[in-house]
Amino acid sequence: MKTTPSVITSSPEETKAFAKHFARTLKLGTILCLDGQLGSGKTTFIKGLAEGLGLKHSEEVKSPTFVLMHIYKAKVPLYHFDCYRLESSEELENIGFEDFINDPQAISCIEWADKAKGLIPASGRHLRFEILGESKRRIFIS
Repeated sequence: MKTTPSVITSSPEETKAFAKHFARTLKLGTILCLDGQLGSGKTTFIKGLAEGLGLKHSEEVKSPTFVLMHIYKAKVPLYHFDCYRLESSEELENIGFEDFINDPQAISCIEWADKAKGLIPASGRHLRFEILGESKRRIFIS
């Protein structure tokens, strides 16, 4: 039986620090699919990831729940999608989703990725966030 690698963080700061380190392991063109319940640390993770990609002010990173997408101009461009309120994949198609996630010079992060399944290439890496306590999280990486 194959086990999925995971990491446990005990605070938002630890989640960001892990993500910052994780960012350095990514190749250009990587697509990260993030799933987990509300408040499980997905956006916090992306803040750390953005720092690791060279974004100077991680407070710029906000969940794009009402606009579907934010672009962060770090040393490596970061496309941040949030599909939480997505009603149809057509909404993503209308903003050029596939062009963005197939950009070989950027990193793409998709929160609530399960809602965009049919549009995400099989090469997408999946991260599942689980709440273990008030500020303790487990991040499964596949």
